[in-house]
Amino acid sequence: MKRAKKYPFLTLQRRRFRLGFENASSLDVPAERDFYRWAWAALKNEYRRADIGLVLLDEEEARAYNRDYRGKDYATNVLSFALNEGEDFAGSSDTLCGDLIICPQVVQKEAAEQGKTPEQHFAHLTMHGTLHLMGYDHIEDDEAEAMEALEIRLMQQAGFPNPYRQDEY
Repeated sequence: MKRAKKYPFLTLQRRRFRLGFENASSLDVPAERDFYRWAWAALKNEYRRADIGLVLLDEEEARAYNRDYRGKDYATNVLSFALNEGEDFAGSSDTLCGDLIICPQVVQKEAAEQGKTPEQHFAHLTMHGTLHLMGYDHIEDDEAEAMEALEIRLMQQAGFPNPYRQDEY
């Protein structure tokens, strides 16, 4: 028997990447498989294995996380919590572990304000949050440029327009 038939791609992919998904939001959101695909697109070239928890929370709960962990008293679109952030990680260096919190109300409001579809914005923020888990940041200008360039490339590979060019929507 050929190896490809014995170990199909999706089986291998699921061994490499696990997404724990929970929709605790009251809004209609994309399917779990979409979030899986978007997070996978962001991490697949840099990590051998990944275990990410993704929770969709309504504004009140998302606001509490943002306040408690970032000191900012408002609901934000996406929060990223890397397991190994700021400490030595006992696991393998090719394994990514962390959690994402996305607030669908904020995502949908921003999408409308920016002239994007909710799906485009959910895709972008899932990739954006995953990149944060991977250590990417946008505090310094050079880091922001590198992260945005990667996000643009990932979004275009996924069939979406540049998330930073509003006139393309």
